[in-house]
Amino acid sequence: MTESEIHEIARQAAREAVKETFLTLGLDPNKPIEAQADMQFLRRTREGSETFKRQSVMVAAGAITLAVLGLIWASIKSHP
Repeated sequence: MTESEIHEIARQAAREAVKETFLTLGLDPNKPIEAQADMQFLRRTREGSETFKRQSVMVAAGAITLAVLGLIWASIKSHP
């Protein structure tokens, strides 16, 4: 068996492995653009979720800070 034949067998085996992996993941190996679009959607969804979490923590921290400052102000204002 020549080196080029071995190389071709390896390429074919790799193609089959990738095709089986795509099928196992529920992706159509004949439509790679759809798979890319799905991955981009997942990335945007994950990034949006992370941004929402980060902003929610900032809003909660701001609300708590504002409440504490309000209590301090009310305490100071009630003492003549």
